[in-house]
Amino acid sequence: MRKILILLLCSFFAVVQLNAQNRTVTGKVTDANGNPVANASVVVKGTSIGTTTATDGTFSLQVNSTVKSLSISSINFGEQQFSIGRDNTVKAILQAADTKLTEVLVVAYGTQKKKEITGAIGRVGGQDIENKPFTSIDKALQGATAGVQSLAASGQPGAAQNIRIRGIGSINAGANPLWVIDGIPVNTGDLSRLTTTSNALSTINPNDVESITVLKDASAASIYGSRAANGVILVTTKKGRSGKTKFKFDSEFGQSDIAYFNEKYRPLNAKQFFDLTREGLINAGTAANAAAADALMTSSFGYGNGADYNWLEGVTQTAGQKQFNLSASGGNEKTTFFISGGYFNQEGLTTQSKFKRYNTNISLTNNATERLKLETNIKIGYVKQNAPLSGGSFGNPVLSSYFLLPSRNPYKADGSFNIGAPDFGTGALHNTLYTNAYDKRQLNQLNIGGYIKGTYKILKGLDFSSQFGIDYNSFEEDQYNNPFHGDGLAAGGRAFSRYTRYTNWTSTNLLNYTKSFLSNDDLTVKLRAGYEGQKSKAYFLNVQAQGFPPTTDLVVAGIGATPIAAAQDASDYSFLSYISDASINYQNRFVVSGSFRRDGSSRFGINNRYGNFWSVGGTWNIDQEKFMENLTFVSQLKLRASYGVNGNASIGNYDWRALYGYGANYNQQPGSAPSVIGNADLTWELNKPLDLGIDVSVLKDRINLTVDYYVRKTSNLLLNEPLSLTSGFGTILKNIGSMENKGVEVTLNLIPVRIKDFEWNLNINYANNKNKITALVNNADILDGIYIRRVGYDFQTFYVRQYAGVDPANGDPLWYLDETKKTTTNVYANALRTANFGSASPKFFGSVTNTLSYKGFSVEAQFYYSGGNYVRDTWGGFYLSSGANGTFNKVVRQLDAWKKAGDVTDIPKYVYGGNKLAQSFSTMYLYKGDYIRLRNLQVGYQFPKTILSKLKAESISLYVRGTNLFTWVKDKNLPFDPEQGIASQTNLEVFIPKTITAGVNIGF
Repeated sequence: MRKILILLLCSFFAVVQLNAQNRTVTGKVTDANGNPVANASVVVKGTSIGTTTATDGTFSLQVNSTVKSLSISSINFGEQQFSIGRDNTVKAILQAADTKLTEVLVVAYGTQKKKEITGAIGRVGGQDIENKPFTSIDKALQGATAGVQSLAASGQPGAAQNIRIRGIGSINAGANPLWVIDGIPVNTGDLSRLTTTSNALSTINPNDVESITVLKDASAASIYGSRAANGVILVTTKKGRSGKTKFKFDSEFGQSDIAYFNEKYRPLNAKQFFDLTREGLINAGTAANAAAADALMTSSFGYGNGADYNWLEGVTQTAGQKQFNLSASGGNEKTTFFISGGYFNQEGLTTQSKFKRYNTNISLTNNATERLKLETNIKIGYVKQNAPLSGGSFGNPVLSSYFLLPSRNPYKADGSFNIGAPDFGTGALHNTLYTNAYDKRQLNQLNIGGYIKGTYKILKGLDFSSQFGIDYNSFEEDQYNNPFHGDGLAAGGRAFSRYTRYTNWTSTNLLNYTKSFLSNDDLTVKLRAGYEGQKSKAYFLNVQAQGFPPTTDLVVAGIGATPIAAAQDASDYSFLSYISDASINYQNRFVVSGSFRRDGSSRFGINNRYGNFWSVGGTWNIDQEKFMENLTFVSQLKLRASYGVNGNASIGNYDWRALYGYGANYNQQPGSAPSVIGNADLTWELNKPLDLGIDVSVLKDRINLTVDYYVRKTSNLLLNEPLSLTSGFGTILKNIGSMENKGVEVTLNLIPVRIKDFEWNLNINYANNKNKITALVNNADILDGIYIRRVGYDFQTFYVRQYAGVDPANGDPLWYLDETKKTTTNVYANALRTANFGSASPKFFGSVTNTLSYKGFSVEAQFYYSGGNYVRDTWGGFYLSSGANGTFNKVVRQLDAWKKAGDVTDIPKYVYGGNKLAQSFSTMYLYKGDYIRLRNLQVGYQFPKTILSKLKAESISLYVRGTNLFTWVKDKNLPFDPEQGIASQTNLEVFIPKTITAGVNIGF
């Protein structure tokens, strides 16, 4: 008992002594006009002790009795010191700071003040991403920053975007940028083996993103070395902030329809089809008159059966979507946290097309001591996706809906599916409604990503950080074709099961040093050095079987009576890198920076396994010069220049190795044979970008202009060089070719009107890029399908016969014989193929965004534009021709075909089964791709504080938003949506959606 009493007394005096040493300081932070400043940082300088202000600007903080002042900072105000009064209170009035000096942006391996940045970067804030109806963060980049193309090739929910930064920089290697999420390089794109519309980034909730930074030039990106040639995209997710726990909930509902539909390309109804076919049979001489033609159509096409089914309407739907997100953030001076959970559900525009995502994000930061800071984060995303077949498959419901005849009735009289003769007999197209209902295509995707990181302050200005991260993706894919009808009929039903797994481990260890010299710290030097290692593994398993029971309920591959395939493979690659960079800042006037990285990769030959990559950059902040002091209307005038070398490592894991192929047999004996000839000298494709830029801000930042001119030269392109056939191989992969991209990027931000409670913001960005190939193997042309790779020409130049229209005398299709376009021929094979017509690459693109705000109301409208390219209609020869493929349906524009002498039209005479080859590829199926799209329109209202206080809420906002609401095209004959991916080719994919949503955000 005596010991307990002594212990209690000691505890009491310890508490008394502690209270004597500490005190609680309260205060309020306002701006010069007396308005409260919320979320301002209040800290004891030189320590991790701090908090943030509430919405009314007040704060409370316990500090040691020896502390005499507090450091308070906030966006647009910078950091300022305030003394603590005798009554332990602080009255802080923040003065507006030069934000150009204090603004901090996320850059490679950390953050940097905007004034010190020597490179070309683009930034997208989290407020521009969250609560938008995007299934993945890559969709948020369209029109967001100059020079970045983000294009959809499919409207399937969850499908990946095609992204290019400052043009296409490779022929055979990858052209996608490197994505780095919270410091961890991650796998992106379609990683599945069976589903063509998967997207590794679709597991990430856009509402969890704090910012996206795009690194475009050498100074910004070359520190990523061998993977920076195509640009780098940095994603920073949200983290906690000290202060009371704040919750945020948002809910959204909406629906989607087709964004762009050309009525000229609506499939024909039954009467239209039969009228056209009757005309074609007579023109072909197959039928002497209308009666004879009707008899043929009755026996072959179901003429007179009364059916008139709209297959396009049958396979498409008005699609619904909804999402819910809940997050919590808070902490104290020692530990902060951010936790979120989300659910997203979106239907596709074709029936049986669905996308669901479940995700969570947990981030913790702990200031363990005054020297040691610990961080950890884990992100888990799970996606379930049902997607139809796409592209050139009759199992593709969109393609089938254009080819199936309207006289084929999908249902019998009793309402059951019609899957037999005569409408759907052997050799006929499938009843796509039946296969859509009973065939299965499902993808289950799991992503786990995260990191643990420690930062230790060794000395003043010197710290060491170590981070270990993981990016894990697994894909379970199941496809089933029923035994009764469609692709599985001949096999008695079949099923595929595929499992794919990708795992990346990354370890990054960096030493950072910052030191200021001279009086007033006029000269600041920053040094960084370290190393990084990455190991990646891939694993794949495939099982196929056929011969299923006569039911559509048993869909697992293991039930099939006859296994038809079993395959397994694995691969890996690794990187080992040494990293360094430095910058020198003199009086914020002159900044010089440089980086060097030495990368080693297992993907390249043993003679060239390591490569050196570097950059140099400089900035002159002219606005900091004394001769600018009287030009008070200029807040920023900055010149930038950079040059460097980075690489492209986006090739196969074993392209340099001599490989053997297994699984073959000879004389009933298993064996192997050489399959790939190796090249031990295989090395990186090198990218050498030059960037010259200027940043200007005037009239208190009401006019902000950024202009960049760049030249991006790529050498050591990987090309296949022909070999003597005596080697046993046709070609060998070598570093031979070269390419160039150059262009101009312009970003203009304006505030044309700012009057009391009303403000109008205008943002315009524009980019043009010119690509040309500068060297090939022996500078000889490479024919690649409809493209030609030729020195001096764009990478995506079409190699095509030029369509000259229709001979008004007889309705024959005509093509030009030569470049002069003076002489024509009606023989397709005699026409000249030319490389001088055009390219799939746009000459310019960008966006215009207007934002109007009045008190709590706001309206935002973003228009995206692109032009100068051509779009190819891949399947045009099937539904728009001179009579070929007559057993397939046609489109309304086919009705404009030539009918009599003197007719002026661009559609040839319709001759059933015609052999004039008008269906073959020519400029008849190339359309100008210029368009303007209302990409985003949002109307919102934010409740005032007077109402919020009564509702005990921090914030409440309501909004209605529309995406892709309106599309204008220059070429009125453009068949489908002008946005068709980088290749600019229509492929009858799921239509790109026009979406309208309504939602509410609540903070409490």
